[in-house]
Amino acid sequence: MHILIAVDGSNGSREALRTVAATPFAAATRVTLLHVITRYVPAESAMARRTLDTLRADEDRRAAQVIEEARAIVAPRGFDLDVRRVEGHPAQQIVDNAAALGVDLIVMGALGVTGWMRVLLGSISLTVVKHAPCPVWVVKRPLKGGAPDVLVASDGSANARHAIQALCALPFPPETVCHLLHVIPAANDQLHLGMGEPVPPVLDTLYRVGEAQRHHGERLLKEDAAALAGRFAEVRPFLLEGDARRRILDAAREVSADLIVLGSKGMSGVREFFLGSTSHKVLKHAEASVLIVPHP
Repeated sequence: MHILIAVDGSNGSREALRTVAATPFAAATRVTLLHVITRYVPAESAMARRTLDTLRADEDRRAAQVIEEARAIVAPRGFDLDVRRVEGHPAQQIVDNAAALGVDLIVMGALGVTGWMRVLLGSISLTVVKHAPCPVWVVKRPLKGGAPDVLVASDGSANARHAIQALCALPFPPETVCHLLHVIPAANDQLHLGMGEPVPPVLDTLYRVGEAQRHHGERLLKEDAAALAGRFAEVRPFLLEGDARRRILDAAREVSADLIVLGSKGMSGVREFFLGSTSHKVLKHAEASVLIVPHP
């Protein structure tokens, strides 16, 4: 496996490094540490040459410190370690380098640049997740000692099945508890009823639609649980009704999940076009770390 870790010297970046170091990846794992320098003052600036050289020297010195600190965290694991220092926009460089290197996994912290620089650059993790060629593990907090609790959100799509495969490829202990969630939409929400109480024929339709969705969801859970059972000793499937984004966040808090796993795109189609991606909302609001897997 080849892992790219984005490092910027922030607390979030350090947590990402510690998470990789604490996860039992094989010693032969190739790890690339990528540090991106964003030059806010271009070389052709009208600023006095001496001042410009001083600013750039400071940026280079800080970059060297960030890289050495990152190396010190993961080097004891004996990984096949590589370091890259590049210039440009962080999100674009992370995505471009991941594609060029053919990495299997990107690991990054949720909190990097802050304040006005965050406004200027936008959310780096959201942009990386949107364009990454491989799974992205956004670390928000460290994994607890021992076996973690993982929440897998599946909607039965090809992308969700691919996310399950990506999770099974990670070296979590077999005793890891895997919570498997499928969310069915509320029938009222689907029909967008807003003009008084539904009449009996509509109620009957709502009931039949709800029952069909429930049976379909139970079948999907059974199939996905079988795929996970060969990898994890304990799989706990459960079915919820409502808005998928809210239910995933609620379930993650309920089970104290260390990691939420989901595909970048599901089966919601037009709904996600207007309301926003489920994966992006989960990434933005989840307290737990999030592994988002792109469509194969």
